[in-house]
Amino acid sequence: MHVSPVTSVGVIGAGFVGAQHVEALRRIPGVRVAALAASTPASAKVAAARLDVPPAPDARAVLEDPSIDAVHICTPNHLHAEAVIAALSAGKHVICEKPLAFDAREAREVARAAAASDRVTVLCHNYRFYPMVAELLARVRAGALGPIRTARGQYLQDWLLLPTDANWRLDPERGGRSRAIADIGTHWIDLAEAVLGTELESVLADVRTVIPRRVRGSRPSFSNAAPSPAGPSEADWYDVATEDEAGLMLRFEGGTAGRLTVSQVAAGHKNDLQLALDGETASATWRQENPDQLFIGRRDGGNETLHRGAEPGGGGAGLARLPSGHPEGWADGLRNLFAAAYGVIRGETTREDLPVPLPTFMDGYRHQLAVEAALESSARGGWVTIAEVEVAIVGPTGVAAGLTS
Repeated sequence: MHVSPVTSVGVIGAGFVGAQHVEALRRIPGVRVAALAASTPASAKVAAARLDVPPAPDARAVLEDPSIDAVHICTPNHLHAEAVIAALSAGKHVICEKPLAFDAREAREVARAAAASDRVTVLCHNYRFYPMVAELLARVRAGALGPIRTARGQYLQDWLLLPTDANWRLDPERGGRSRAIADIGTHWIDLAEAVLGTELESVLADVRTVIPRRVRGSRPSFSNAAPSPAGPSEADWYDVATEDEAGLMLRFEGGTAGRLTVSQVAAGHKNDLQLALDGETASATWRQENPDQLFIGRRDGGNETLHRGAEPGGGGAGLARLPSGHPEGWADGLRNLFAAAYGVIRGETTREDLPVPLPTFMDGYRHQLAVEAALESSARGGWVTIAEVEVAIVGPTGVAAGLTS
């Protein structure tokens, strides 16, 4: 593959995540943000000035620019599929925020387009690329915990705790039928699958909306602003159609069981992602809010807490950028993910040589099947397999044909 001296990148979407993509891309040698598009030309200019990158009038201008090699899709969920397929048709490499598309049917079409292309496509699951996650993955691969019996965990947030909290994700027309599971639950599922090296097979879910009515657009997400002293009028209230929290029992291929709690209304929990593995000989726990440590539990021989930088040459060493004691977190994991992706795009490495596998669009398709399986499970009160959801969407002939037909 030809490698340009500088890889030019366009970012579509200038909200919180789009801005974080720009900042992470700045830290990768040989990569330059050449254009930033937003929902309107005016908002693109404002965001581009703040981030000191060139604005683009719209997404089409980014996709039609022959000098742009790769595109990052950072829009609301309902715009992902069209933008990704258009970018691939324009010959661009694509990095897309999760979820991959609005629903599983759309996600399948996106995955098909990626499979038919020779472009590099990556789903934005940055938690895989924390150094101590890579260390945990290396230990699981080496059998240090013994066969894994159970994967336990949670992903808890409180940014939608109040009825006055507002965000586009609350709108099922833009975010999809699921909110908490699709938005944060899929992060945990992806993390568990990557570390275990196996795929989710079936789910039993209890899905709940605990705030059935909210106030439209009164208090933007991640804002400390107080609600209006006058309070909302009756006309401001609307019925919520997506879930605030869920409890999931999971079964992975190979026999590993899973237990997951997700919530966006858990007071005091800001971004509390935890993954714990119970193996036959040892356990391990990683917490995103304490990312440089990995707890190893043993019945005999004593427990230990590994600190990043002190691990004995494991899988995490290659991802760390700072000395031990200098915490690396969310933005660093994002940078590591992008660095790996652009290493492949620029022909400097291969997917097989990476310490952690890059998340694929096929992963994104399976995750959306899992989301729909969870919703179906909660509705009918029983276990639902990923396979039966896929059959319901495309039929047995479509499943057998796969994504390369």
